[in-house]
This record gives sequence, C-alpha cells and structure tokens, in this order.
Amino acid sequence: MAKGFGSELLSAVDRLNPDLLLVDVMLLQALVAARQSGIPAVALQPSVHSVLTGAFGPVFDSRLKEINDYAAELATGSFASSVALMEGSQLVLVFSYRSFDPAETLAPNVVHVGPLRSGSKTTNAWSRRMPDRPLVVASLSTGYQDQAVLLQRLCDALGNLEVEALVTTGRSVAPDSLTASDNTPVVRFVAHEAVLSSADLLICHAGHGSAMEGTTFGVPMLCFPMGRDQPMVADRVAQLGIGSVASPDATPLEIERAIAKVLDDNGVKTRARQFADSVAMHPGLDHAVALLEQLLNKGVSGPRRPPELN
Repeated sequence: MAKGFGSELLSAVDRLNPDLLLVDVMLLQALVAARQSGIPAVALQPSVHSVLTGAFGPVFDSRLKEINDYAAELATGSFASSVALMEGSQLVLVFSYRSFDPAETLAPNVVHVGPLRSGSKTTNAWSRRMPDRPLVVASLSTGYQDQAVLLQRLCDALGNLEVEALVTTGRSVAPDSLTASDNTPVVRFVAHEAVLSSADLLICHAGHGSAMEGTTFGVPMLCFPMGRDQPMVADRVAQLGIGSVASPDATPLEIERAIAKVLDDNGVKTRARQFADSVAMHPGLDHAVALLEQLLNKGVSGPRRPPELN
C-alpha cells in the first residue's frame, strides 16, 4: 500500500489524459490518487467482496492513518474506512459469483460480473486412463505457499484409493520431487477445462480462481485453505453445500477419509451441478465491458487535476 502507487498513477494520468481509471482494490493509495485526479474510477475486485468487508477489513483499516495522511496531501478529504475508499469509486466490479458473498446488503455500485475466465492458451489435452474409476483432480496454488508437503500427503492418500487421480504442481513444485502411485500421475500443468468436465472431485487450496473453476464445471470440492482469501472462499464452498473443508495439516489417512466422504455424497454432487446450472447465465466479462462503456458514455467526471499539480 505504498504511496508510490498513487504517484505513479497520477504521473500516468498526466501523460495519457485517460477518460476512465481501472484500479485494483488492493492499491489503496492509487484509489486515493484516482479520487484526486477527477477522472471516473472503477475499483476491480478479483476475489470475493467479503474479503474486504470481512476478515481483511481490519488489516486495511490498520493502515487508515497512512491512507488519510496521503489523502490530506492530495486534498481529497479523509475516509472513514478502507471499504469507504474502495466503494467510493464510481463502480466496483467484483469478478466472482454473487453467491460467494454473504447475503449482506452491498453498496449499489458493487456489481458481481462473474470470474475472470479467458481460457488457457495451452492445447494439452488429458486422456482418461482408468475411466471406470472416479476422477480426482488435485491442484494447489500455482504460487509458492510451502505446499510441497501437503502435495505429498495428497499423493499418499490418493494412491490408497480406487480412483484415477491427477495432481498438478504448478511452477512452485517440481513434479519429480513427489512420490506417487501408478493411479496418480503428477504433472506441472494441465488446463482445468481439459479435465474438470469429467472430474468427480476437485481438491484445491480454495484459491478464488480454482474455486470458481470448480463451481463453473459443477465439480464437488475438497478445500485445504492455506492463507490469504482462501479460508473465506472455502467457508462459502462449505456453506453452499458444494464441497467440504479440511485442514492442510491433515494426515494421509484423514485425507483418504475426507476424499471418500465427498465422493460418496450424492447430495454434494447434486448441489454442485445445480450451482453450475444456476450461474451458467451469470453476467460475465461482456457485462463488465458494457458497464464501463455506460460509465464513459455518461461522461461522469469531476474536474481534472488542477494545472499546478501537473
């Protein structure tokens, strides 16, 4: 949340003279600078909105004095909370499903436009080797979260079950560093869309992107949240009845039992498919673009930066 983000935004405004600003909600100083610029701003939330209004709110609010000091420098006025700053933009686009935020009243300018799904540019297909068995896909964070130990425990558990499994490691863990049984190939990457359409279970860390893929394809999930926004996303998966949550410290035997329990639960399978059907027509990126165009066409803006600040 460094002040430099705000300075860089204002410098870009001076160079480019844009008509609209798109700012990540995590860049609080950039949101302050956007307010000072007088140009309409749209805050972009790539995860569930309750990350900001819930558990992460106090984290951001702990820096509120720093934010308001910067706001005073730019003469934009102070903010009662970090959420007030974020929702003070002309529009907040939440790239998630509305059902993943608790049934609380949202500000009228907060709009859920569905997850960002551009599709993979990788054409690698995945062929079933054991089509008579349930297919379990295990995919933890592509970023580093010290997940190698958990990946190995997942491999140990999957090797003891009558399933066909696929474990992907992402860029953070070398596939050959893990030991797995014949029913559990370990690879660095396979596009989710290549496997989830035929999967019976997605084991994930409840990262927002992975959870959105699981829900979109109607695949039950077993979540092992490790940090960041993952506990909140995992909690919503459980509350929606489309999966369950386990501890990342679970033993291989505990993981075996958790996998078997989800695979045997016809109710969670039905709810996962029903949820996928319910969001099939959810507003998506086209709606987000339309909202941005509406904002531009309205010509909503305040005065541009005064010359003395250029």
